[in-house]
Amino acid sequence: MKTVFISGGGTGGHYYPALAVAQALKEKGYKVVYVGTDKGIEGKKGFEYADEIHLFPMKAVRGKNFLGKIQGAISLIKTTLKVVKLLKKEEPSFSLCFGGYTSFPLGVASFLTKTPLYIHEQNSIPSYTNRILSFFAEKIFITFEYSSKFFNPKKTYLVGMPLRRSIIERAKNYVYKPTDKKTVLVLGGSQGSKKLSQLTVQLAKDMPDINFILIKGKWEFDNTDLQNLTIYDYYEHMEDLYEVADIVISRSGSGTVNEILAFGKYAIFVPYPYAASNHQYYNIKWLQDLGLCQIIEEKNLTLESVKTALLESFSKDLQNLFNRIKTLSNIDAIDKILTLC
Repeated sequence: MKTVFISGGGTGGHYYPALAVAQALKEKGYKVVYVGTDKGIEGKKGFEYADEIHLFPMKAVRGKNFLGKIQGAISLIKTTLKVVKLLKKEEPSFSLCFGGYTSFPLGVASFLTKTPLYIHEQNSIPSYTNRILSFFAEKIFITFEYSSKFFNPKKTYLVGMPLRRSIIERAKNYVYKPTDKKTVLVLGGSQGSKKLSQLTVQLAKDMPDINFILIKGKWEFDNTDLQNLTIYDYYEHMEDLYEVADIVISRSGSGTVNEILAFGKYAIFVPYPYAASNHQYYNIKWLQDLGLCQIIEEKNLTLESVKTALLESFSKDLQNLFNRIKTLSNIDAIDKILTLC
């Protein structure tokens, strides 16, 4: 049985695309060995499609004080040496890294053991880990064209974002059909957005003819029972909600952006202002340039700015926009990655 080593965790943005590709590799008969950190999302959820899971006490370097950087660097070096031993033992066909500091040890260990290395970058502006690993990688897979300027063009491939199987299967067959009563889906990112959630309650009060669905995350706030507002802390099968939405208001993390593209939805994006290198803004700037979304920066996020954006959105031909946006989705990203590997 051929073996593949996969790394990508710490946060959901690296974890979920790695998980999606791992599922496809398992179905093709590969043994999957996952390398991550016990402090990340993988420490809580495991890694469903791995035959072996190796979690190490890694620490980040970026954003830490001097002592923290030293401690982080030592933890990454120690982990790299341990992963070298694993690679020598397993002799995998290749390694596949999805960025974030947890990918650094596998990437460097692959270089040291001459294991073919492939990397995937989810965001428009690459992580520092992927910028370093790109020098060792045989091929670099990117989600957004904007990322290409950071990498060697001779080995960079635009493939899109690996999405969950449930999203792909539903999105492929989905056709938008406008209805008289409009529905707005509001997403605040993996942790939710308190400000966006509070604004959604007010929007529902001010716009009773529109249905609102809010994924609020961890935030608690006062609200009255409104007939046109449905609130969830979290929703497992997001494909259900994308299908019923006419407009989406959302943060612009890479996974969410690509799910929205897959369903051809016109969106009002509110980029998370503290994302590294402001990458959430650049994840969707190209889409705005095409006239296929709106952007409201956090500093301009008010009840009036959102109401104005919504009214403008509903004045558009959403059926035509659906047809245009859906063509921009790289929904076959997983197949492209496996073919190139």
